[in-house]
Amino acid sequence: MTASIVDCEGLVHIYKTANLEVVALQGLDLQVAPGEMVAIAGRSGSGKTTLMNILAGLERPSAGSVHVAGHDLTRLERAEAEAYRREVVGYVLQRALGNLVPYLSALENVQAATVTGPPKERASAAADLLRRFGLGDHLSRRPAELAGHQTQRLALATALANRPRLLLADEPTAELDTGGTVALLGDLTEVLREAATAAVIVTHDTLVEQYVDRVVMIRDGRTSSERRWIERGGELVDDELAIMDRAGRIQLPQAYISRLGLTGRVRLHLEDDRIVILPSAGDDGE
Repeated sequence: MTASIVDCEGLVHIYKTANLEVVALQGLDLQVAPGEMVAIAGRSGSGKTTLMNILAGLERPSAGSVHVAGHDLTRLERAEAEAYRREVVGYVLQRALGNLVPYLSALENVQAATVTGPPKERASAAADLLRRFGLGDHLSRRPAELAGHQTQRLALATALANRPRLLLADEPTAELDTGGTVALLGDLTEVLREAATAAVIVTHDTLVEQYVDRVVMIRDGRTSSERRWIERGGELVDDELAIMDRAGRIQLPQAYISRLGLTGRVRLHLEDDRIVILPSAGDDGE
């Protein structure tokens, strides 16, 4: 079995302020295989950005374990963390301009992110990557001179310049229309597949979900369910699985809870090869 490129187990993260503690992650588990594309979805405040910052080596979890490409992110010293962020991961922030140096051209931004190799080879590799992202005619333009969808493409090219093992992208299509989203996802998927680069993408965009291998839902700081697009009857359909953690806990979809009126305690029955969940006030006939 191939080892995971990302392996999080029981991940906990607590933010502390003067008068308050906020539990952003509470026992999250996540595994990502080499070359796999995974989308992370969930409501605001569910812990998505915290997870991304931990995977990027920007924050250290309060408890649990997290390994990326063999690196134990709970034990990285400052120099090791800098090398990890430079060599192992590429991180695209939600605002594309936040990833770029405004006074450098598109070519210079990507070349600056390529930290190894002779200058001529770095420039050639940067130009080739920009052409892959449809920016071959804009190498000399600065970020402010590009259209919004082009800036997002430049940010992704910059994050992938050093051929990271893992790409982290926070809402990469949030500011794009449908046409721009489809075109970007097509180019990005091709680049990632050819480089065998894994990706974790935070998104609320269902179009993104159709381009990844699976969608992991986070609720209340835990992985709660997982969706995949599978072919059934000649059509792509959404197949959802609940995630059971190592302690046997499962988070039910909120829609199911609301429809059945489940609150507090529930009744469980084992019937042959299935588990039946009933409201606590119901009887066996309900």
